[in-house]
Amino acid sequence: MKHYSLTKGTFKYYVILFISIVIWAVLPVISKSAMGYYGPVTYAWLRALTGFLFILPLAIKNGFTFKKAFTKKSFFYGLIAFTLNTMIYHIGNNMCSANVTAISQATMPVFFLIGGMIFFKEKATPGKIAGAILATAGIMITCIGGTLIDKNTTLLGIFFVSLAPLTWTVYSIFVKKYDSETNPLEIVGYILFNGCIISFPIMMCEWAFFTGLPGISSAALLTVVFGGPLALGIANIAWTYGSTHLNSSISGLLYNFCPILGVIIAAFAGETVSALQITGCAVVVFGIIIGIKDEEVFHRKKSAAQKDHKAEP
Repeated sequence: MKHYSLTKGTFKYYVILFISIVIWAVLPVISKSAMGYYGPVTYAWLRALTGFLFILPLAIKNGFTFKKAFTKKSFFYGLIAFTLNTMIYHIGNNMCSANVTAISQATMPVFFLIGGMIFFKEKATPGKIAGAILATAGIMITCIGGTLIDKNTTLLGIFFVSLAPLTWTVYSIFVKKYDSETNPLEIVGYILFNGCIISFPIMMCEWAFFTGLPGISSAALLTVVFGGPLALGIANIAWTYGSTHLNSSISGLLYNFCPILGVIIAAFAGETVSALQITGCAVVVFGIIIGIKDEEVFHRKKSAAQKDHKAEP
């Protein structure tokens, strides 16, 4: 059994996950800007294309092949981890302020906690349960605050951006269970390649019935570069690598720093943040601290018990 607590040996995985979290925290603000140039499906497709082209040389060096890209498993990765996740996220973000989108992503630890219990028999300690409950409470408080100060934030939009982490949780658990030894660059290559294929006809429909052909500008291209090579390339690789070395519940709790940072970044970008939203963020942070601390205590007790058992004659 691996030891997943915060030790010298596992600290690097926390750092690696945090790199992806920082990149994703900026994404709601960048995505809101991109919506001025592209429809949500078009922006998602451009992110997948640029992200795939960015990592393709490295992915090929680490095992990616186009033959394996057309397997059922690779198609599943593209459908769940990109097409459903990204499109649900962008559609919801288009109906919310960036700070509400950011904090709504804090549903992640709830999904990870349930998934870890079902698929990996991870222990649902009181602290992790409390952390997930507090995170959910923080989301509700912050979203109420968002709807009060921003009339463009809708309940449907909040539902979509809160649901998006479910698809990412399914992907993360599937990779950990069946592909933990596969190079993250190879897996992300399959995600983005199939994401491009699956979302292309949907993008054509968006052009035909809603937005027309998109324009091109330097500002629009910058949003694509950030959303593709950085948010889908580097951040996905970092998350896939780090999350396979930590408990699912811990990965979910760490992800909650993403919405907190997102709210802060949205405030600096000029969005109004209410006292109620700040309160919600504080509740989420408290939940993170409780959950991680409880996990550390659990593993220290477990390690001590194992040492005592070995010491018995």
